[in-house]
This record gives sequence, C-alpha cells and structure tokens, in this order.
Amino acid sequence: MEIPTYRWALPENTGPLEALIEALERAQVDAAVFTSASQAHNLFALARKLGREGPLAANLSRTLVASIGPVCSVALREHGVKIALEAKPPKLGPLVAALDRALSA
Repeated sequence: MEIPTYRWALPENTGPLEALIEALERAQVDAAVFTSASQAHNLFALARKLGREGPLAANLSRTLVASIGPVCSVALREHGVKIALEAKPPKLGPLVAALDRALSA
C-alpha cells in the first residue's frame, strides 16, 4: 500500500501561474524547470480550469523543459510535454548544473 507523506496543492493566489501560462502562449519563456510531478499536474489543472489546457503542452515544449528526475518526467510526458533534460542523479544540484550547461551552450 502506497501512502503519500505529503500533498501539493495549488496556491490560493494562482496569479503567477496564470502569468506563466500567458507568457508561454506569447513565447516569452526560455526555460521551464520542474522539481516535482505535482508541479506539472497542478499547472495543467489550472490551465484546464482556465480553458487553456489545449496549447499548453506545445507551448511548454517550445521552451527548454528541465525535469528533476524520472517521476517528474513521467508526469510531464503524461501531459504531452517534451523534456529537454533530466537531472542525473535526480537532485537539485545536478538539475541546476545541467540547466546551466544547456543554457550556456
């Protein structure tokens, strides 16, 4: 039996996420970094609530999408997002280093 030790929910103020969705629609985002599967699910849940889920995966896939690890990557792929890089090992330090290398290239 799997028992979740914590749960991530959308914040009360979804304004910053709504701004991200709008910036993605305008192709104003160079990279999107995901550090948990919940972030991906919550972003798509908000987009669905706003009626803007349709183009979100394509808009994200136009950016450099970085994932902290395999669980997060599976969640992103479930939403149709193309992942540019995944941290190995799945830790924040390797994620930041990989992102730095990718953006400096």
